Amino acid sequence: MNYITVSTTSKHKKNFLKLPDKLILGRISPNYLINDLNSLRKLINDNNSFNNIFILDVEKKQNISLYDVVDLKNKIDYKPNDLTMEAADLSILNYFENNISGKNVGIYGTGNIAFKIALRLSERNARVHIFGRKQRKIKVCIDALEQVTFDKELIHHGDKDSRLDSFVSFVSADEVISSDYNNLLKDNALCLDGGIGNFSKEFISTALENGHDVRRLDVRQSQEIMDGYINSRLNSQFSQIIGRDIINNHPVVAGGIMGQDGQVIIDRIVKPTRVIGIANGIGGVKNESDLSAEEHIKVREVQSFIEQNS
Repeated sequence: MNYITVSTTSKHKKNFLKLPDKLILGRISPNYLINDLNSLRKLINDNNSFNNIFILDVEKKQNISLYDVVDLKNKIDYKPNDLTMEAADLSILNYFENNISGKNVGIYGTGNIAFKIALRLSERNARVHIFGRKQRKIKVCIDALEQVTFDKELIHHGDKDSRLDSFVSFVSADEVISSDYNNLLKDNALCLDGGIGNFSKEFISTALENGHDVRRLDVRQSQEIMDGYINSRLNSQFSQIIGRDIINNHPVVAGGIMGQDGQVIIDRIVKPTRVIGIANGIGGVKNESDLSAEEHIKVREVQSFIEQNS
């Protein structure tokens, strides 16, 4: 099986761009950036075959979902922004040797990826400082983050008094981070350009002179996550876990199916190995002490059938 990845970008540049190949599930795979529907259709017409699977961007960054506009069976939707966020998260984690609790991280940006990484880092108990070009958007992001994160005290409005262990940018603009932001950095800070081209030359040169680590985000950091997602879409075994059946005249459910009060829950619908318990009718499992005599019989009879047929 061959894979072809096609994405869009929020930056208004070329309608069609051949990017460096990706390594997907161990296979070198073509990788394209497309912002034009005609270019997408031509690419698909030129490459459509039984052996090719198109991995298509579903995010409407240019008011177009590549996944939704083409009628194909051999396609998988994916969300590049999520993978970019995962790569940034892993980059920061690795730099701080897997411990960012209490670290101060500045995030420049109020868009999709910036918000997602702010939430993720706050959930890792980092102190997040939000910077941006529009104060109203900063306030909207901070208000939203305070509502959904576990500890709203970790969310801060970035300002000249912020002191940062790391500074991350995610905006669709070039050289918006001036040299002045170096004044906010603690010793040996990580400066991560997630938007690619966000840092000015002056910021970069000063940061390097001051001993900071300056990097552009490499999304290959999250490649294993993408591989896992694609593999799960193509080879998921969950259809053998979820379902309903009748065993020894008793209705059984598995894999998240909401069982009616008194129905037997088993671990998987195909080749089950054990009884989980009796459904309480609202998505949970009854305590064994609350089971009726009839329910105890159900459990024994279903478990006996499973053991005899395993």
